[in-house]
Amino acid sequence: MKRTQSLAAHALLAIARQRAGFDAERCRLVLEHFDTCAMLHAAIHRTLAPHRLSELQFGVLVVLFSLEPDPIGAADLAVHTAVSRSAITEALDNLEAQKLVTRTRDTHDRRVIYVRLSAAGRALAEPATLEFLRTVQAVTRFLDDSAQQQVLAGYARLQEGAANFSA
Repeated sequence: MKRTQSLAAHALLAIARQRAGFDAERCRLVLEHFDTCAMLHAAIHRTLAPHRLSELQFGVLVVLFSLEPDPIGAADLAVHTAVSRSAITEALDNLEAQKLVTRTRDTHDRRVIYVRLSAAGRALAEPATLEFLRTVQAVTRFLDDSAQQQVLAGYARLQEGAANFSA
């Protein structure tokens, strides 16, 4: 069931319609966004599942693939994938267990750990990336160029509005 069809969503929309100062359509927009995000996450998850990759693990492979042959520090990798250091450590543990990445300590500063793709990681990165891109093409196929620009502009405005609550 979509969230917008739930009793909670119907109640929120009814309250927004009944109370002064609230816009039910804005509420519906956010609820539809939640449903869309859930569907997009599910599509990406199905695409990455045969490769035994989470979204974060896939992002790590993409970053490492783009930097090949240079290694990157684990802390920098966390920044480039927009996650915490603990999240990147867990992702790297899983990728290393699958033999997709290697980690080596810096010889001068043992606190620094460098990460690079293994041969198996290189072999997986390209087909997984191409499948991801095919999925992106498929889920956006009903949006022409004009609609894409409108959606992007709308997201920019939503992000601007949400930024006040993120800090």
